[in-house]
Amino acid sequence: MGSGFNRRQEVDDLTDYVNNGWLSSAEFDGPTFLWNHMIREASQEDADQRNDVPVASLSDADVVINMPMQWYFDAVASMVPTAERTDTGVEIPRIDMPTFQLDSQALSGVDAVVGNAISSTRWLDAVGNLAKAVEMTARFVGNVADRDNEGFDYLKDLIQTVRIYMDAVACNADPMTGEQALRMITQVACNEDFRLNAMQMVELLSCGLSFAQWDDTRMFAYDALNKGIAAMRDFAAKSGTGSHSDDNGAGNTSTQARDTITDSNATDGTKGENTTNSSAHDGNGSAADDSSALSPEELNDLAMLDPSLLSQRQLAQTAQNQFDHAVQFLRHDLMRISGDSDEADRFLRDNHTSEPLADAYAARLIAAERWQDLLNFVDLVERDAPNQTTVMFPEEVVPYEWETIREAALEALGRDDDLVAMYQERLDDTYDPSTELNHMKLQAWLHPGAGDADDDSPRSDR
Repeated sequence: MGSGFNRRQEVDDLTDYVNNGWLSSAEFDGPTFLWNHMIREASQEDADQRNDVPVASLSDADVVINMPMQWYFDAVASMVPTAERTDTGVEIPRIDMPTFQLDSQALSGVDAVVGNAISSTRWLDAVGNLAKAVEMTARFVGNVADRDNEGFDYLKDLIQTVRIYMDAVACNADPMTGEQALRMITQVACNEDFRLNAMQMVELLSCGLSFAQWDDTRMFAYDALNKGIAAMRDFAAKSGTGSHSDDNGAGNTSTQARDTITDSNATDGTKGENTTNSSAHDGNGSAADDSSALSPEELNDLAMLDPSLLSQRQLAQTAQNQFDHAVQFLRHDLMRISGDSDEADRFLRDNHTSEPLADAYAARLIAAERWQDLLNFVDLVERDAPNQTTVMFPEEVVPYEWETIREAALEALGRDDDLVAMYQERLDDTYDPSTELNHMKLQAWLHPGAGDADDDSPRSDR
């Protein structure tokens, strides 16, 4: 082999990426999924903009948010021939609605209320208005034709604004005030407008992560998590049948919009409700009820499902499935931020069939240079989920997915025979695009010491 070939290239690339990329954290000893250090930095940077000034009353905030939304629906109704005015508002088939655009100013009232709230250190009053803004925005976005996702992106940005402000609450307010503030946000996260949007629900619940860093407020974060889990269990048990009472209230426009805008899928939803109701009272569990449920394969490939063809029960099933996956990130981050590193690592390993969690545990082993444990973990992943891919590592770092991670572990352990067999198998694959590189690797491990760049001796396996 020519001089300068690095037989430990995969080890070096993975170690460099893990230690200097997404795993690197000055706050905790491992990666987090929902917590980001920029949340704390942003809340500290905004401190100079917050003062002990009053905020709008909750009723005034409701009016300010409500009016532009109502104007938007009135304007749409005047343009859509199929719109029908009723005693309670306007019925507009969603399929006939124009695509929502942010420059319509329908959410200008939300901007005003949020801007007023985040400039104040009167924590409870401000959080009450932020909760109102999030709730009404979510309901509004759910009832417009948001084909370009402008409303959805606005809602995501709004949730991040709330997370930053809640971090300021966690850092500056007394524990009792913090508990009440987090309870307001949790209540909104658990209402029906977020139960079909699991990731946004979990993002709101993750406001509790800011409280998990201190012993006297950590319980607030776990309480928020438990309430979210209970809300989704209740939602799944009822299978989306009927309407549930909303303790928060959402303002006139939000309620009216939901009740009066006719979705083009309403017929499917009604059929789903009737089927679920009849089966719920059928103690024998009819075959029709079983056939209406989505299969595990369908739940694992939600992108291929057309929501317009799903019944209410199936929509509830997909929501529960998405929540079960998303809430794993929150569970892990709570353990990591609380300082329970061993339990957090155990959680990652136990949930190795989840791609992000498996990647995170592999990164933990790479950072600790526990190469034999890494090799064993790759075996575990490939045994239980042979088609699982990596999602947290870029393609240039792991071109062969989990096989590249195995390759790095074998390099670090100096397992010549296994590496030679791996490269020979790749060369036998006529579709492998890296034939020349694999040939060089094969020769390097067949003839060790022939001018290699690095010492071939394996590192200690800790």
